[in-house]
Amino acid sequence: MTLSQKIFQVDHVLAGKIPLGDDRCRFDYNVLEAETKSLVEERLGDKAYGMSAKPKPPKIPNQCHTFVVAQMAESVTAPPTIFRSYHGEGASKSKCAIWEAARATSAAPSFFKPMTIRNPPPLVTYIDGGLGYNNPAKLALIEAGRIWAGKDVCLVSIGTGHPSAVSIVEESQLENDLEVQRSFLKVVQSSLSTLASYTIPKWNTAKNIPAGVLALLKMAGALTSIITNSEAVHDVLERDAHEKFPYFRFNVESPSPCPSFLVGSRWRPWAKRVVGSSKSLRFV
Repeated sequence: MTLSQKIFQVDHVLAGKIPLGDDRCRFDYNVLEAETKSLVEERLGDKAYGMSAKPKPPKIPNQCHTFVVAQMAESVTAPPTIFRSYHGEGASKSKCAIWEAARATSAAPSFFKPMTIRNPPPLVTYIDGGLGYNNPAKLALIEAGRIWAGKDVCLVSIGTGHPSAVSIVEESQLENDLEVQRSFLKVVQSSLSTLASYTIPKWNTAKNIPAGVLALLKMAGALTSIITNSEAVHDVLERDAHEKFPYFRFNVESPSPCPSFLVGSRWRPWAKRVVGSSKSLRFV
């Protein structure tokens, strides 16, 4: 079984299973945590290896500069939290464990339970930074300036694929409108082989969609919103480009209305300029 199959158990969601320690039907955060810790331990020798830990060559080679983004659950409109593995001008490494940062940046509410991190105190609960920063290109440029101040940089953005046409469905519609549920289920079925032959008993007379199917539709709806957000960021970068430095966006257009999660070869260069202030960010 592949890593993605272990973590994204669609059949469990369809069955309406609520993970141990969670309060609703979605993917099991316990599995995500266990698999992440296992990967960290395999590569670095310690499942609790910290973001701020100093590599010890040759057993642990020097690592590239890495950051991930999350949002504070209690204030999704607040500046993003950036978890770093490096020091930079006006910024320092994060003190939490690598697996904790990975959990925080993966905690999209439709998919996984929010993640609470206690180090550094006070404890803070995070959700996926993709809610506002699924395409963190602007943040990457700010971070590059902190690491390589005054030097020329080149930004390469790799997308996960986007459909030629995306229909955005609000969660409130999925929650309450049976016709919207039926219509969107057909769209999802056309893209997800797991659901291709799935039928809901007494669908024509049903008043409520099964909890597991509804949870899966919410996930699909969240994905379409993420796609739109990612492309919107790219569009701004393209529009604001003033030949300051090279910017490459690699993405593939898919005929499917749901994300293909495949990196494609369709690309072309854009120059870009970043307009923003690092003062709007929260660092840990």
